[in-house]
Amino acid sequence: MERKKVTGKRAISKLVLYALHIILIIVVFLPLIFAFTSSFRPLEDLYRYVSPLTWKTFIPIKVTLDAYVSIFAEGYGTALLNSLFIAGVTVALGILLNGMAGYVFAKYNFRGKNILFFLVLLSYMVPFELLSVNLYDLIIKLDWVDTYKALIIPCIGNGMIIFLFRQYYLSFPDYLLEAARIDGMGHFAIFFRIVLPNSKAISISAGLVLFVNQWESFLWPVLVTRSKELYTVQLALSNFSTQYTKNWDQIFAGSIIAFLLPVAIIMPLQRFFAAGLTSSGIKE
Repeated sequence: MERKKVTGKRAISKLVLYALHIILIIVVFLPLIFAFTSSFRPLEDLYRYVSPLTWKTFIPIKVTLDAYVSIFAEGYGTALLNSLFIAGVTVALGILLNGMAGYVFAKYNFRGKNILFFLVLLSYMVPFELLSVNLYDLIIKLDWVDTYKALIIPCIGNGMIIFLFRQYYLSFPDYLLEAARIDGMGHFAIFFRIVLPNSKAISISAGLVLFVNQWESFLWPVLVTRSKELYTVQLALSNFSTQYTKNWDQIFAGSIIAFLLPVAIIMPLQRFFAAGLTSSGIKE
């Protein structure tokens, strides 16, 4: 009897847990479903069936691609390509430079190392808004305003990414590095031929963080961008709103594309992302 009672309690607790999960899924995904279906509605039907809540709220009566056609006619495709290019270059250079910095902090001893590492961590703790004014002043002095350099170079260095690489390389086997030195390899050869090829998980994790940061960036592109030719996805989305009106059909269509693209990149790599954040270097 006692076993049956325990089994019954476990079954009830599982049912309650599943019910809570279902409720959370509904709460999270209903707005996304509404935005997705609304992007295929004519503008005049956008809020016609919102209240009362029925199946017509989530399934459009009339289907049209006008919103998607209009956003690409207004340069949304260029903004997508700009964001992909900026994020891609930032990821490539960020993995390389932050990885090298993390490797140096993990495997080399030099004067002022702890102070420098503290400053690296501090750079990530300080909100970007506090740095943006001085950084923008530097960009003006360098004459980089409205260029790809202004959108990419300040976003390459990342204190958190350096920290993740350092933690990963702390447990990287020293005997591999010593064997490489005995074979006559220099510092750069060791990093590029031994260390970096064995850092796939942490490199993918770092790359995804850098990619998402650049994809979602809004404040910095607003400050340093002037021409529509350099608009990123977030700037293009904000451009669908004017002082007097909001083109909600275009906002929904653009937001769905801006949401699905990074998801399509992240989903196949999520197992590497989790492994990179939780694992250490190669085990001896």
